[in-house]
Amino acid sequence: MVIEAPLEPMVVMAGAGSGKSETMAGRVVWLVANGLAKPERILGLTFTRKAAAELSHRVRERLNGLAEAGLVPSQLLDNEPTVSTYHAYAARLVTDHAVREALEPTMRLVTPAVAWQLASRVVAMYDGPMDRIELGPPSVTAAVLELAGELSEHLRSAQDVRRLGEWLRGKAAEAATVRQRKPLAVQDAREQLLPLVEAYERLKRAREVIDYGDQMSLAARIAANHPDVGRIERSRFSVVLLDEYQDTSHAQLVLLRSLYGNGHPVTAVGDPCQSIYGWRGASSGNLRRFVTDFRTAKGDRAPVRQLSVSFRNGDRVLDVAARIQLPLRMEAREVPVLVPGPNRVDRGRITCAFHETAEDEARWVADQVKRALGQELAPDGMPWGDGERKKTLAVQPQDVAVLARKRSQFPALRRALEERDIPVEVVGLGGLLTVPEVSDLVATLRVLYDAGAGDALARLLAGPRWRIGPADLRQLGEFARELNRELREGAERSSDPLDQAVSDLAEERGSLVDALDELPDREEWLDAFSPLARTRMVALAQELRHLRAHTHQPLPDLISEAERRMGLDIEVAARSGTAGAVAARADLDAFLDAASRFAGDSEDPTLGAFLAYLEAAESEEFGLEAGRVGESNSVKLMTVHASKGLEWPIVVVPGLSQLLSRNGITKGSIFPATPVTNSRWTDNPRKLPYALRGDAADLPRLTGLTKDELADFDERCRERDLTEERRLAYVAVTRAHYHLIASGYRWGTASKPLDPSDFLLEIRDTCGTAVVWAAEPDEGATNPLLAEPAEARWPLTPGGVRQQGIEDGARLVEAALTGRRARERTSRSARATRSGCAHGSATRICCCASAPPAAAGRGPRSSCPPS
Repeated sequence: MVIEAPLEPMVVMAGAGSGKSETMAGRVVWLVANGLAKPERILGLTFTRKAAAELSHRVRERLNGLAEAGLVPSQLLDNEPTVSTYHAYAARLVTDHAVREALEPTMRLVTPAVAWQLASRVVAMYDGPMDRIELGPPSVTAAVLELAGELSEHLRSAQDVRRLGEWLRGKAAEAATVRQRKPLAVQDAREQLLPLVEAYERLKRAREVIDYGDQMSLAARIAANHPDVGRIERSRFSVVLLDEYQDTSHAQLVLLRSLYGNGHPVTAVGDPCQSIYGWRGASSGNLRRFVTDFRTAKGDRAPVRQLSVSFRNGDRVLDVAARIQLPLRMEAREVPVLVPGPNRVDRGRITCAFHETAEDEARWVADQVKRALGQELAPDGMPWGDGERKKTLAVQPQDVAVLARKRSQFPALRRALEERDIPVEVVGLGGLLTVPEVSDLVATLRVLYDAGAGDALARLLAGPRWRIGPADLRQLGEFARELNRELREGAERSSDPLDQAVSDLAEERGSLVDALDELPDREEWLDAFSPLARTRMVALAQELRHLRAHTHQPLPDLISEAERRMGLDIEVAARSGTAGAVAARADLDAFLDAASRFAGDSEDPTLGAFLAYLEAAESEEFGLEAGRVGESNSVKLMTVHASKGLEWPIVVVPGLSQLLSRNGITKGSIFPATPVTNSRWTDNPRKLPYALRGDAADLPRLTGLTKDELADFDERCRERDLTEERRLAYVAVTRAHYHLIASGYRWGTASKPLDPSDFLLEIRDTCGTAVVWAAEPDEGATNPLLAEPAEARWPLTPGGVRQQGIEDGARLVEAALTGRRARERTSRSARATRSGCAHGSATRICCCASAPPAAAGRGPRSSCPPS
């Protein structure tokens, strides 16, 4: 029994949905009820504030139940257990004991957005050598943050990296081929990043700020270097509960082991099969090594206990999960095979398919969701469990989640869902940037900030709002080059050939943004455009000028004004009552919320800094921050990483297609996928060499640069990558209560066909059937999506019910304005009759008496309105 276990260290292997939070709350109640611990002397740690609040609520409810039943005196519950996040606990420790490390206890914790700005400033000001680094400024900023974070998480310094470089260069004689020399080249690039990392650390110290990585590493050093801190904490907390222990980093391990090792009653709960955050420093090996890291008071290995009953997943969903989990359990045999709880026996439904194309899959997924919505039975066709539905029995959009491996899958899936009038919400900042309305808003912000953002301006001009055709775009490009030549006339030409080449290239391109801004003031240019383009481009130029006048405003205000001037608010309102309108409004609100958080957190929340932050969020597959799952009644579209800790009655896992070679997962594979940033330190300068990591024992070891040594290292890395993907697949399938929908496709955007993922084959074999299964392609078959060139009407001609609704609304507005003008003219005529002025002036002298006759007939140019 976990709840009634003795007061000693123990590790609990808790499978997905096995009620670990309820078990932890039950253990607290048992300890208090039996007088083994007072509530205020119990510490519970978890990763997110949401999880901490849920655990605290459960504990409080159970303890109140004890008092109400008369099992403990009510005054015993005057104090509550401390339930906190790992980072909040580390923050308190740093504040209390920073002086022991000669540090200021008032150091301020900065958010990822502020850390990004600080690192970006360091990169912008750096003038050292960068000849080994082939990255743009945003990517260099991301690299500096990642390398600095890994150094902090593993309690290492830049000098440790340089010493490893010396060892690696000592092996240079073994490197005869380009592949063998690559680790040396990557190490050189890594060492060129180190001065930037050190400058970033100096800037933080000068400003007396720390980031999340610093916070945990400082707390770990304080705990490891000062035994008195451990004695203080152990006297304060007699029992410690650690949640999601498989996601702890090396610094967190050092912190907890230093404080609560040597037999202190520590209970760690976790599941190594759900350790999916290795890319940010987590080590699943921490959970397996707990038995030796936290030995009993007698020096014995800590006991291992299990939670193996799932109260979340239906029987058939667990069958699939067990099959995917099988290779993972071979590495961690303590992990239990989950069995269903009483409420999930003989429940669950699995639907799997393999389609011809990605478009076919998206349509099929949307059809599956559409078919499920509105049914009053549970998604597996049986009645809902007792008390499971509080508001309605009908399946709602919010009961469905689509979990994609890559954000590049979002647009097709979102489009297919909206075509069926199913509301959908994209979760996460990186995912939001794929949404059309948000993309247009970001393009406008880029044009306001950067005169070189011709691609963003072209998106706006060619889009559905302005609909500028290719001939007019070409003419604007000609004027951009002409304007650039005008600006360069008379300028002294450099004698340096490289400077000349750069100058010539700039002259050939010009700036579309500057050319558009010049249009209203250059009437001679306007005649070269078509009549519609002439009107529309001048209107856009005036709109951008108006918005530039607002760039001094706070970032959220600027974005709100841009949304209003672009008509996005009206566009969304015109679609009111449709799923697309709900989703678009939610996406725009989520983007504004992200901008508000950035502005609130940042020291210098400029438009340029925000755009650089967005660029990094778009390029980094994992994004720079976790998405917030909204409470709207909509299908949630998110990455599998973002779904950790969540659950839904229906879960769709699309894109289970793979492309493998003898070198492992190949670019183009969907799920399993290659990470956007290579995870191997021998190929990626952003990564800390494995030998310097605290969990080096769990990682492939590079012993030298000979062909055989590199081949062995690469093979072990490939196995590790596939294991990480399998953990991710396990997390994805265990999010489903009743209905798991899994699918893949043969042909995507590449010329090579994809195979069904091993995960999809395992799902099909487990459930025994597939709804659709595309046949093997013939020899030499070509991608049907690429057989014919993609066609689209451009400029876009609006049409359909949506456009008809907008036009009807416009006519109503025009009619209202016409009626208003008529009433104003009637009112002026009445006043004119009384005053004797033809234009309704209330004075004794006519308002146009002093104007020349010709002026009075010029309409709008006249000093008074035409009669």
